[in-house]
Amino acid sequence: MKKALFIMAICMVALSSAVAQSKIEKETFVYSEKDGQELLLDKYVDNSIEYDGKRPVMIYVHGGGFATGSKINALQIKYNKHFAAQGFVSIAINYRLGLKDVEQPSPEIMTKAIHVSLEDLLTATAFIIEKADDWNIDTEKIMISGGSAGAITCLNAEYEICAERPLSKLVPAGFNYAGVVSQAGCVMIKEKTLEWKKTPCPILFMHGDKDMQVPFESMDMMGTFAAGSNYLHKQFVENDFAHWLYVEEGADHIVALKPLQYNFGEIDTFIDRFVMNGEHAIVRTYWKDEVPGSMAKMFDIVPLYMTGWEKTDEEVEAGEQ
Repeated sequence: MKKALFIMAICMVALSSAVAQSKIEKETFVYSEKDGQELLLDKYVDNSIEYDGKRPVMIYVHGGGFATGSKINALQIKYNKHFAAQGFVSIAINYRLGLKDVEQPSPEIMTKAIHVSLEDLLTATAFIIEKADDWNIDTEKIMISGGSAGAITCLNAEYEICAERPLSKLVPAGFNYAGVVSQAGCVMIKEKTLEWKKTPCPILFMHGDKDMQVPFESMDMMGTFAAGSNYLHKQFVENDFAHWLYVEEGADHIVALKPLQYNFGEIDTFIDRFVMNGEHAIVRTYWKDEVPGSMAKMFDIVPLYMTGWEKTDEEVEAGEQ
């Protein structure tokens, strides 16, 4: 056991060193203008890495309850840089916050908030596809990842495409994501059941089974049907859809944030086996800490995230020196 922990520590040091020594460059682009807002995305890429062929893409969609949040957060940037350091084109997007300054959201306002975030993610995806030649990206290897509201947006985007709903027309005909990494997310729709007309891409569902903010199972949530990770897992098992359900037993909504720092092993394995190598598998994993993770311990568990929005990793690290 001690030997395993020692090897793990060496690997983490090596990974940290690799990221620190890499030459990751960031560029910011306006991918759309809506409701008087310039919608921005940040592209992270390490051109010093010789990637064999066109580069895969990871798009990260931030959380914040559709009311707050930004593509700029120290821990989120570390997450983006993790993929850039592997040769990916790593993207972080801003999107319209439909619940910003809303004190008591109605079902209609909630539905619209999901709609605009979904519209923006799909619009950003179409923008990235248009840049495929300039950015040397593989349009068949575009993945999305997000936590909480970001995870809801990602899962709804995949459902929109696979259910052939109206906003799916925002991306080219025949397009689908190569994989989804959902961190405490759900599909939220007005209908009371999900109808998958196309086989969804492989999905890594990560969730705490005591999450009281985004359901692990399913529930009526502000006038919408919210299908959580375990509900989707059961449906995916029944339909033989490739996926991995990663459950943190006893954990609450903290699983929306923990994977940004602690779960690269699972995420990288998912990408390698399910996305890059096309393995068809159904996996359910249980993780149980001695003391389950909790939002009450956010400052202890994800301190870099808690430095707040609009602070980069470099700014935070410079402030600590």
